[in-house]
Amino acid sequence: MAQAATKREARPASRKESGKNSVSLVEKAYQQIKRMLFLSELVAGQRLRYQDIAQKLAVSQTPVILALTRLENEGLVRSEANKGFYVPQASLDEARELYEMRALIEVFLVQRTARSISQKQLDKLAALQKEHASIQGASYPRERLWCDARLHLTLAGFSDHQVGEIFLRQLFDRLYLMYRPERLALERMQETEREHQALWEALRAHNPEQAAKILRGHIQRGQKHILEGLQREVKYRNSFEPWV
Repeated sequence: MAQAATKREARPASRKESGKNSVSLVEKAYQQIKRMLFLSELVAGQRLRYQDIAQKLAVSQTPVILALTRLENEGLVRSEANKGFYVPQASLDEARELYEMRALIEVFLVQRTARSISQKQLDKLAALQKEHASIQGASYPRERLWCDARLHLTLAGFSDHQVGEIFLRQLFDRLYLMYRPERLALERMQETEREHQALWEALRAHNPEQAAKILRGHIQRGQKHILEGLQREVKYRNSFEPWV
């Protein structure tokens, strides 16, 4: 006698599993929107219609709204009553304040790192510096900016100060939205390589004071270049007159 085949009924997702799926969808939306911001697919002044974003990311609107709320809490987008979410314009005052905070946190962390950095960690930084220097172009390459961020955040991670590293990562997210390639002069590429190498030498010598001095100057010169780029943009926007 042939044995009757039995069908296993599909087990409904548990509340715990459903919660995990919701979290993963929010995280997916968050990472994708953040990527769109950094690649300038979403630009300053643009209204963020969560219906359109949800359709593009193939998710429902709820994860997109939650992701945008998270990005707003991080200062990457803003919202207004009856207008919704939008990408804010970079301002000179905000840029100055972000750089001030970056200097305070990153200089503190690099002094901790300089006291205890290992040869393996020095080798890791040297490899990142080599990768950074290899990225060239007729204009300032976007990939070079990402590599620069990885280098600095890797260095911060060696400090063994988790809270400081988290704060610095959040600052970098906001700063690197301002670091659009067109805002940076090409001579900054050569300056950056010299400064990175000098910092590496100070770290290898386990000299916290020298590392702090070099990094502080590096941050200040980066601030000077980005503020000059922002000022050029503001001047252009204020002087622009349409031809019709």
